[in-house]
Amino acid sequence: MKEMEKQTTQEYEKAITYIIGRIKEGSLQLGSKLPPERKIAEELGIGRNSIREAISILHGMGLIDRMQGSGNYVSKHVGESIRQSLTVMLALGTITKEEIFEFRRVMEKAVCTNLIVKGISYEYEPILETKLDEMKLLEGKELTDVDKEFHDTLIQATGNHLWAVLMEAVTDAYRDWINYVIEFADEPAREKLMQCHEDIYQNLVQKNEPAMLAAIDRHYDLIEQVM
Repeated sequence: MKEMEKQTTQEYEKAITYIIGRIKEGSLQLGSKLPPERKIAEELGIGRNSIREAISILHGMGLIDRMQGSGNYVSKHVGESIRQSLTVMLALGTITKEEIFEFRRVMEKAVCTNLIVKGISYEYEPILETKLDEMKLLEGKELTDVDKEFHDTLIQATGNHLWAVLMEAVTDAYRDWINYVIEFADEPAREKLMQCHEDIYQNLVQKNEPAMLAAIDRHYDLIEQVM
C-alpha cells in the first residue's frame, strides 16, 4: 500500500514538473491550452488520475484555469493567487501592513532604477506625462485610478513580467489603504503627493538616480504618515 502511495505521489509530481517545464520553455504561455490529459499521460507514461491530480493542485495554486467542456488553460491571472495569499497572511498576522509598504517601496525603487539603466522607451513617456496631467485635475476615485495607472505604467515599461505579476498582487493587497490616503488626505498632503509623482518621473527621464530615489521615499513616507 505504501509503495502504491509513493508511486502515485511520484506520478503527479512528474506531471506538475512537466507542465511547469513547458511553461518555462515557452511552449505554454499565459492563456495557452494544455494538451489533453490523455496525451500528457501517454507522453509521461503515467495514469490519467495522476494528471488530473496534478492539474487540480496547479488549479488550486492559481496557475491553471479549468474550463468546463473546453479544457485546461495556463491562467492569465496568476497574480490573483498571490494576492489572495497575501490577504490571508495579513488576516492571520503572518505579515503586517508595514511589511507590505516596505516591500512596495523597495520594489518601486528597483523598477525605476532598472528604467534608468535600460532607458525608458519613448512610447511610455507620453503615457506617463498624460497620467501626471490627469492627476492634477482629478480627485476621489478617479484620482486613485489614474495614480494606479501611473505606477502600473512604470512597471510595464521595464518589460519584466515577473515584476508586473508581483507588483500587481502587492498593489491589490494594499490598494484600499492607498485609496484612503489619496481620497481623504488634506489638500497640502495631496499636493505633496502629486509633486512626488512629478519628481519621480522627471528625475527618471533625466537619469538622476539619487533624486529619483529620494522622491520615491518622500512618496511612501507621506503615505505612511497619513495612514
